[in-house]
Amino acid sequence: MTEFIIKPTEPSTDFAAIAQVYYQTWMATYRGLIADGYLQQLSPSTWHPERRWRNTIIASTTKGEIVGVCSFGPSRMDTHTGWGEIYSLYVLPAYHGAGLGRKLLDAAMTRLRTKYDHIFLLVLVGNQAAQGFYRHVGFGDTGKRRTDQVPGATLKEAYMEWRGEL
Repeated sequence: MTEFIIKPTEPSTDFAAIAQVYYQTWMATYRGLIADGYLQQLSPSTWHPERRWRNTIIASTTKGEIVGVCSFGPSRMDTHTGWGEIYSLYVLPAYHGAGLGRKLLDAAMTRLRTKYDHIFLLVLVGNQAAQGFYRHVGFGDTGKRRTDQVPGATLKEAYMEWRGEL
């Protein structure tokens, strides 16, 4: 059984490896959910995880390979001022089913709950696997939707709110 280390990032973290996790996960997860033209213009340099190093948790193997990431912080949405937000949660496909998503989310939620009474996240409407995971761990779909225009694609996201105990 593979062991993993769940820990916050620090300034010396390999942020290029985190960007690679974002890139690989997007390519595997969003093909067929987001326009190919949009996905094709992405690269690992699209992401800048070093900007949120104070609000990021990583999962790595005992050999130091970063295989998962969760970032979080204050809401980026005017509609949810004063709320905490899970910005992203990604685990490399080869490590799905190992419990890393839950461990990363638990670590982020522990930190968010010290500052916020309400927590939410946005999830792509067509991403049924992610929605099922979030429901399983205590988030509920609010029925609210957000549409975001990006170059070459329209992203429709569902708001999910934490309904577990705080």
